[in-house]
Amino acid sequence: MPFKHILLPLDGSTIAEEAITHCIMLARNTGAEIHLLHVQRSQNHTSEQSIDPVDWRLRRAELRSYLNRVAERIAEKDIEVTLSVVEGRPAEQIVEYCEEMDIDLIVFTAYGKGGITRFDFGSTAQKVFSGSGRSFMIVRPGETPSDAEKTSYRRILISMDGSPRSEWVACQVASMMRGQEVELILLQVIAVPEMPRRMPITREEHATREKFVECNRRAAEAYLEEIAKQLQNGIKVRPLLLVGQNVAERIYATAAEEGADLIAMSAHDWQTGAQQVTGTVCHTVMCHSNLPVLVFQDLPEAQLQALGAGADFCQIRHPTVPENNSAHR
Repeated sequence: MPFKHILLPLDGSTIAEEAITHCIMLARNTGAEIHLLHVQRSQNHTSEQSIDPVDWRLRRAELRSYLNRVAERIAEKDIEVTLSVVEGRPAEQIVEYCEEMDIDLIVFTAYGKGGITRFDFGSTAQKVFSGSGRSFMIVRPGETPSDAEKTSYRRILISMDGSPRSEWVACQVASMMRGQEVELILLQVIAVPEMPRRMPITREEHATREKFVECNRRAAEAYLEEIAKQLQNGIKVRPLLLVGQNVAERIYATAAEEGADLIAMSAHDWQTGAQQVTGTVCHTVMCHSNLPVLVFQDLPEAQLQALGAGADFCQIRHPTVPENNSAHR
């Protein structure tokens, strides 16, 4: 399974709590342990000039009680859960906790206690996914199902671009959802090449561009069909091929049109180096999609090279599952 330790940072706000349901669903599907974390600003990092030590300790006790209530709610789903209250600057402590506890996925909302702003993300969220180096899920406030008991991911859109990274993401999602009544949509958007210039392109240039797009379309069609065949094992997998000028826009717009519950994609596309936090396509989808976005960080370089050399992208093999088998793990 792709995840063993999932971190759920909570700041006590109802906005941050909207990530709880998604965290529970992911933990159910992967068997992961959930780590609840609250970062209390230490007395040296607060805006007040003086703080009553008694009030500060009472606040800490209230926070631990709050996390205990959330932990009980999660434990009722037969999910292992631990909780911690630490001191310091929120983003720094979250990143440090990830390193100490070997966290491999962070689930959090785009905003927290500060509320929704005109910016794409709150400051803590921005710092965490930029500095942690972990896979993460961004949840947009107001888009979260309220009842985790009756909710699961029924349709997941996976962004494909022909790269080993996207193939690995598809494999991980399929493994995670094995045995569930779910449809995976493998979406690849063929980009129409831009030809920026002052004068309109000629008829010959237009024909050349159309030929280029058609060539890529045919290759992508065969590619997606092959990937879908390898992933179909008791779950429904549907390839979807589109052509568009703006790849990121087509991804999040199509996810909404298809009624997807989740978008899954690699942090880096085939053009983006691992030195960047996310590629342009991924970042744009994160900023503009109202759906939760599950972002997978890079594979180790050795595995990427093996995939690039033609190795099997999905190393996990399961016994064939009959198509009408909807049993849960």
